[in-house]
Amino acid sequence: MSDRSDLILAIEMAIGALQPVYRNNADESDLYEASLLTVCLDAATRAGGTVLLTRDGTSRDVAFHFRRSPGNLWSGNFTFALISFPDTQKQLEVHLGVYVLAGRSKVAHECDVAIIDHQEGERSRQAAVHPRSSKLVAAIEAKHYSTSPGLGVGRGFLGLAQELGERTSSLVYPSRSSANLAGLIAKRHSEAYGELLPDTPAAARLRARLDQEIRNWKARI
Repeated sequence: MSDRSDLILAIEMAIGALQPVYRNNADESDLYEASLLTVCLDAATRAGGTVLLTRDGTSRDVAFHFRRSPGNLWSGNFTFALISFPDTQKQLEVHLGVYVLAGRSKVAHECDVAIIDHQEGERSRQAAVHPRSSKLVAAIEAKHYSTSPGLGVGRGFLGLAQELGERTSSLVYPSRSSANLAGLIAKRHSEAYGELLPDTPAAARLRARLDQEIRNWKARI
């Protein structure tokens, strides 16, 4: 498993400098989620997007500071990604650690990494309400474990995926998957990506899936 220094290097090579206070205080789980954000941004770029890392939606952030604990999308002064496309007025946002409201239960769940329609992000900020799961393009649940997540984690993820959207939800972790966990997830529409670290084959598979999800979202009227 990559340590803090490996993750920091991978993140900063991909997007630029982290704010020192974040770099110094973030633990490996925080940094792992930030590394997954870079996979999302790479996928968005491959789908034709232009990425703006920002805190206000207008100006480029110069030193990135991400959430280290779950929070409301509209609160705090944290970096997120705004993604624009040349062939549509639609835009996307990518956030770390925000709550999303499930359509079925009306319960707010944390998304470690959320790719969401920009109009929904604006609605959230203006009305101080959680973004709706129906506006998610992708949701990533990250488990920075040294060994395979257990079946309990897998079952919990599948329950979360039912709330947020099975086809848009992915479980991601840097360790090798147990056969039981892989078999459990393989029976559902959601996906699991074991042994996923920056620049691994698993990261490439996740990037390809996100690329296609973004292209599908662009094509929907």
